[in-house]
Amino acid sequence: MRRITLIGLFFLVMAVVIWVWGLPGERRADAKNRAYAESAALSLSYAANFGVDSCGGFRILWVRNGKMPPLRWLLRDSLSPSNVPPDLAELPRLALPVERMTILSSTYLGYLSALKVPERIVGVDSKKYIADSAFYRRVDSLRVSEVGEGVELSPEKIYGLRSDAIFAFSTGETIHDAYPKLSQLKMPVVLTSEWREKHPLGKAEWIKFFGVLTGREALADSLFSQSEKKYLAIKGRLDLLKDSERPVVFTGTPSSGSWLASSGNSFMAALIRDAGGIYLWRSDSASETLSLPFERALIDVQKADVWINAGGYATLDEISANEERIRLFPVWKSGEIYGYDLRKGPAGGLDYYESAVVKPDSLLLDVAKILHPALFPGFSSKWYRKLSNI
Repeated sequence: MRRITLIGLFFLVMAVVIWVWGLPGERRADAKNRAYAESAALSLSYAANFGVDSCGGFRILWVRNGKMPPLRWLLRDSLSPSNVPPDLAELPRLALPVERMTILSSTYLGYLSALKVPERIVGVDSKKYIADSAFYRRVDSLRVSEVGEGVELSPEKIYGLRSDAIFAFSTGETIHDAYPKLSQLKMPVVLTSEWREKHPLGKAEWIKFFGVLTGREALADSLFSQSEKKYLAIKGRLDLLKDSERPVVFTGTPSSGSWLASSGNSFMAALIRDAGGIYLWRSDSASETLSLPFERALIDVQKADVWINAGGYATLDEISANEERIRLFPVWKSGEIYGYDLRKGPAGGLDYYESAVVKPDSLLLDVAKILHPALFPGFSSKWYRKLSNI
């Protein structure tokens, strides 16, 4: 889609205003709503799992969650028509802007902090996942409530918070999924699928999702545009590398005799590619997560140069204690093993999950620095660190 210049947008808005105010009162209100709806559809460039469409003078939010039909919500604000048409009447409704919210993932805090509205959060799943120390103190001092997670999730606590919206995710695992339970109780739960996006800019573009719901669309657009510009500039520099200059990279962790890793059609595979690397399992894209026999992984990694996202391990000894055969990996000898736990919150929550999602350019730099240190002298990592036994 071609981008409208600021000058062109100004004249378009002025033309709509002049046209609207030249109409009689009732027709003027109808025209105002129509003009609003025509400009209300959200323009997205990378995110594939949500959107905002205009329909009958209303904005419709939709979220795609895997292979299920998209979920939809009717968004209502001061510009929405008063009468809801029959074909939209059954949709759950959200009044905008959302002023009180409960979040069931610390990732949402990253978006909401960037939009400067963390004070609207009245509930979280657990403070142990929070990396932002100032927000952690708000939870610790009971100004923000903990509502539990998984089987310990308390619908009663959530109900008592009187949230305008409850943000949750769904993985398909009944024990962890809050969305079905809260939805059945007719609570204003909103599903998100940012974690399903296949590119760092796609996940970052979800800031527009939260921008729409919090009334911070302009700020969301501005923040994303800045990150996108920086990201593409870094990527453009690394695109000039020859294949012979690109290290082979793998991800993953051992688990009960298997190796769990990102697929070739994943967020991490795209990040590694853009950072100037060659992802080891780039051709394996059948699923979101690869589960390989450890013996297969052991053979494959013999041609790899770097291992990143080495699970939740703090030291190399912790890794080998879980799976001794990892000592046979070439990267074990070279020491090119990296985790993303450099920045932690008071209770150990990882900032990687919280703020890296809204800073894709910084995340790209972190990985590019690992793969091509000579190209980024003096650059200090934000999230990644080389694992050791110190």
